[in-house]
Amino acid sequence: MPLRLRLTILYVILLAGSLGVLTLVVYLVTASRISSNLDDRLRLEGDAIATTLQPIDAPLSAQTMRTNQWLRLDEEASSGILFQVRNLEGTLIYSSFQRGSLDLGLPETTTPQEPLFATADVGGQSFRLQYQPIIQNGEMLGSVVVGESLKNRDDAVNLIRTTLVFGGLAVVLVTNVPAYLLAGRVLDPVRRVSRLARDIERTADFSRRVPPSAAGDEMAELTATFNSMIGRVEGMLETQKAFLADSSHELRRPLTVLRTNIDILRDPSLPAEEREACLQEMRTEAEAMSHLLSDLLLLSREGRQEIEHAPVDWSSVCELATARLRAQDRRHDLVAEIAAGARVQGDGKRLGQMLWNLLENAAQYTPEGGRIALHLRLMDGLARLEVEDTGIGISGEDLPHIFDRFFRAEHARAFHSEGNGLGLAIVKYIVEAHDGHVEVSSEPGRGTTMVVDLPLAVESPP
Repeated sequence: MPLRLRLTILYVILLAGSLGVLTLVVYLVTASRISSNLDDRLRLEGDAIATTLQPIDAPLSAQTMRTNQWLRLDEEASSGILFQVRNLEGTLIYSSFQRGSLDLGLPETTTPQEPLFATADVGGQSFRLQYQPIIQNGEMLGSVVVGESLKNRDDAVNLIRTTLVFGGLAVVLVTNVPAYLLAGRVLDPVRRVSRLARDIERTADFSRRVPPSAAGDEMAELTATFNSMIGRVEGMLETQKAFLADSSHELRRPLTVLRTNIDILRDPSLPAEEREACLQEMRTEAEAMSHLLSDLLLLSREGRQEIEHAPVDWSSVCELATARLRAQDRRHDLVAEIAAGARVQGDGKRLGQMLWNLLENAAQYTPEGGRIALHLRLMDGLARLEVEDTGIGISGEDLPHIFDRFFRAEHARAFHSEGNGLGLAIVKYIVEAHDGHVEVSSEPGRGTTMVVDLPLAVESPP
């Protein structure tokens, strides 16, 4: 069943249920109010008739009734009030029923001690009766029974009930079409998203977007979220295409060198020195390609995959990296200031790779005699690593792209031709996999500062 039809049916069911409850409440309240008004009218009529008989000579009987009392009762009867007067024994003394078109008698009952109401069948009609005691000077002399047919009340209640029921049904039927149209309008953004998703699946055109909604409701949020997701997918695809193109380009050179050297080695007259030179060049290119593939494999993984999480002595890792750089690099002045006891949660091997990439990058782009400084400080639950150099620096237009894969600025290529542009991309990948943050500041010709913040490990109690 389509969602639009299901929403319409649900709306109609809720509306019908609400109208049904409202109809029942209105019907019950109205019927109770009409019955209460009827009882109030009967009570007032009974009080008026009992007052008309005052004063009364005891015992109450037809012989003790005065002429003026009979006249006043006749006046009440002529006004249309249906009542009877009885003595203490229940003997009928006066009845207005016999003066009207109906010659009916109310059911006999003993004199009540207090006013009470009852419903009885009188001559085939349902009557509401009120039994009112006649009391004079604290002495009960008889009772007045006032009655009124329930036909008018029942007709009014039935009319109200019929109006509510058929009116509610009419409202439900009339609102079906608007509910169906409204459900279609509400679901229109969902249909647009669905159609666009099918078109993108068919055409692989991720540049298309759903027109934004100005309503500011949940559907506008859905549209914005879908467009953002499509934009992210498009960006990932473009990045993947660029990544494949760049990696293919980087792999083409070592493969070309290997193929060329293989062709040269096929010459049986090749001197031994040249043969050894070709083999050495092939070995160098194979190692470079192996490193490149290793870096590509690392960057192709998602999130924190292959990243271990164990306590790492970050201070010790920094000391080992600086000792390694001192042993390999005699062209630069290396200064290290490492705080003791810095421990982070992560992968010691990957953190060492990240740090070595920073130091190697600083050494490659710093002229001979330049200065490289490493500082490790503890601050606010973080281990802050700073690698400074006095190298060639980075221009302002190149600075936002230095962490992009395979990116190498023109002046960097001119200063150092080797490299594939993956070192800083790996730095950012490893830092973010450890919940850290990396940023860079640089001035062309004056040097570069790399800052890496890593959260300190929370040591478990012994």
